[in-house]
Formats: sequence, C-alpha cells, structure tokens
Amino acid sequence: MLTATASVLLFSLLAASPGGTQRAAAMTAPGVGMLTVAQPVIHLEPITVHELVGDARQPTPEANLTSRYQNGEFVAAGALAPAPLPAVIRRPVRGLWRLVNPNGEAGAQRVRVALEGVDGRPGVLSSVDDPRQLLPVAVTETAARAVSLGPQTQGLEGDVVLEIPTAALGSASHYRGRLVIRIEGY
Repeated sequence: MLTATASVLLFSLLAASPGGTQRAAAMTAPGVGMLTVAQPVIHLEPITVHELVGDARQPTPEANLTSRYQNGEFVAAGALAPAPLPAVIRRPVRGLWRLVNPNGEAGAQRVRVALEGVDGRPGVLSSVDDPRQLLPVAVTETAARAVSLGPQTQGLEGDVVLEIPTAALGSASHYRGRLVIRIEGY
C-alpha cells in the first residue's frame, strides 16, 4: 500500500484570531486524483473561560442544607456543587480536505489525518514561546462525505474535530503543529 502525504500548519490555539489563509493547497498522486486543502494555515478560536466554567446550569445545593437562627439572623449552612468542568474542549475543522477521484469514480482510498508537534512528535501541539511545552490533542475524523463537483466529477470531503483535554491546560500560550493528511489504499 502506498501513502501520499500533505501537511497543514495548525497555528495559535489559545490566543488566536479567527480566520486563516483562503488560498488552496493541492497534491496530486498518480492514479488517485487530487487532494486539496482549502486552508494551508488554520487559526483556531481561543479557549475562553466561558467554555471552561461558563456552564449555563446553576450550581446545585448539597443534599445536606441546614439553617439556624443566630444573633437575630437566619444562617444557612451547606455547600454548592458547581457544574463539572468539561473533560475536553472541541474545535471542529470543517472541510479540511477534498479528494477528487479520476474519472469521477469513487476509489478505495482512505484519507487519514494525524497531528504532530513542530518537532514531529505525534498527538501534540508545541508552544510558540517554549517548544518544550506540549499540549496533547486528539484528532477525531468524521465520516467522509461524497460531494458532486460538476458533471461526471465526484469527490470526497472530510472534517476533523480536535479534542484538547482540559486537564492539560496549564498556561495560556500560542501553540502550533501540523495536521498530516495521508491518502491510503491506492
């Protein structure tokens, strides 16, 4: 099995501005067709406090709440259980890649996406300020969808979701890495 690879630079995770370059990057592999990447540089939205603790649910009182009259006032004793922190922060990357098959036929190719830090370490982003500071990020691929690109031209398009564990968020920084896109099975 042969594998063709394209890379996308993923930049500025925690304090990024939205948007990104709109120029398309393309790679052609013989007998496979053309893999295009709509945005060679992807800027993710910053992680906000509201995502971490901004759960709309009100804190719930502990099951044991007591009150008493003391010094001319009613005093309540108990605790509030705040809404739990999310386990991960998710960042969808829609329309990350498109594979146009030759002659409009669907092939047996599979597109896989992986993340690596600036030093090539898999599954992490590297801090711009200190490349030794790493942030683990999981890449979840969504099911590829068929797209019609004109008469007798079909293709596949795919998205990914980047999942950042909240337990790994230690200090605010800009992070960067590469999304590596591979075509397998041709």
